[in-house]
Amino acid sequence: MNNEFTVDEIKKSVEYQWRKWQIKLLLWSLLIIGIFTFFVFIIVFNIISNFDLQFLGLGIIVWLYSMVVCGLIFLPLGIFDYVKMRYLLKNYQKFNSYEVVLDNVTTSYWLRGAVYYTVIINDNGLSKKARTNPYFSSHFLSKYSLQDYNNKKVVGLFDEDMGKFYIVKKVDDISIYMKHK
Repeated sequence: MNNEFTVDEIKKSVEYQWRKWQIKLLLWSLLIIGIFTFFVFIIVFNIISNFDLQFLGLGIIVWLYSMVVCGLIFLPLGIFDYVKMRYLLKNYQKFNSYEVVLDNVTTSYWLRGAVYYTVIINDNGLSKKARTNPYFSSHFLSKYSLQDYNNKKVVGLFDEDMGKFYIVKKVDDISIYMKHK
């Protein structure tokens, strides 16, 4: 069925918010690594050089290089999530909307502890399988809890080209679903 979601609803969707959360985690991780390594390099170079200012500058340069390396590791991951967010915003109107129950859970190999669902979509009498992204986890860094979504009805968008089902929101109230039918 066609969807009538707005840009604001897509920006509040599970898919979009999860990607945004991943970017924030990457930035916070980079910040924590930067602060920790800054103090380690400054302390180590000051101990080695007996507080010689020439070596303090060398410590800062080494720290900057290490941050560039960390940035080169984290940057592609953040760019990937950003591109996926933009893809959803640009293409969501092309996707059909479906209501499904999240009941077929699988653990992600890439994101340990996170799970995704395989959903069956009934498209004009034809059954199609699609996967969600691994939004859900029970660890404290997760944006969405598995307990809050397991065996719950959700409404989302099916991207046939990618074989993905993007969860927009839980169907808590029948009137919410009827709006999108």
